[in-house]
Amino acid sequence: MPPAPALPLVFPRLEARDLQGRAVELPEGIEGERNVVIVAFRRDQQSLVDSWLPWLEARAATDPGLRFYELPVIGTLWSPARGMIDGGMAAAIREPVVLQRTLTIYTDVRRVTVGLGIDATDTVSLFVVGADGAVHWRGCGGFDRDTATEMAQVLATMVAGIAVEALHPVQQFDFEFERRFRPMLAVVGVFSSTAHVTIGDSELVAHFGPWSCETTLDNIIDVQTTGPYQARRAIGPRGSMTDRGLTFGSTTAGGVSLRFREPVHGLDPFGAIAHPGLTVTVADREGFAAAVRTAAGLLD
Repeated sequence: MPPAPALPLVFPRLEARDLQGRAVELPEGIEGERNVVIVAFRRDQQSLVDSWLPWLEARAATDPGLRFYELPVIGTLWSPARGMIDGGMAAAIREPVVLQRTLTIYTDVRRVTVGLGIDATDTVSLFVVGADGAVHWRGCGGFDRDTATEMAQVLATMVAGIAVEALHPVQQFDFEFERRFRPMLAVVGVFSSTAHVTIGDSELVAHFGPWSCETTLDNIIDVQTTGPYQARRAIGPRGSMTDRGLTFGSTTAGGVSLRFREPVHGLDPFGAIAHPGLTVTVADREGFAAAVRTAAGLLD
């Protein structure tokens, strides 16, 4: 069987807000032909972000198609304090152009780290993103000449219209939430922002609030759309008593069931129970099933 075609790493879909209060949908809201996005996770990383600004400002002055953005990523727990946190940042900055390019994101941090292949949050991560949301390069840390030279080469290649080799394939899918079950799921920490499945270049990772399940793509041997379900068997994180299958369920309308070659863990925090399959109630069931089959090489 021929290998599945590579898919470009696309910046994950996220809801952001600039420090002037304007809602921004990502990646559509990054407006340059070429964009440098700096992702930070902690307040003390601002100095690392700032170390890049003189170089980026100088480059943008000679490249009208270049934009750059600062993306502080803040956990969902802090969402109720967004007005105070964003207001504090805005009061310290005040410059309109900086307020507009600083986009705060309050979400499950894993949406960003898994979606962009970020291994650690103890430093900033940098990305070169095209107008279509495709990620052409990534790096990390504060400014240094070698990293800047590498980024500049990628930007110059994009200006010249030369195809840039795609990074590893990543796709992210959200869960579908049935309204009547939202309060029950919220009690256990499952919200739309904390429930998502990411397909990477070699693995699949499903997050469902505090629960997660991951496996390598070559461990997936079958993919089927299933449903509808009975609520008592489908809603919440569940392990089947009959076949030990794992379900991350947020709707009775339907889902996608994956079968594994080797059982995986995901429900039991001690790792004593392994599951031969996983069912996830994602919103785009057909699209997710097709993406998994392609990524796992299960096409006929």
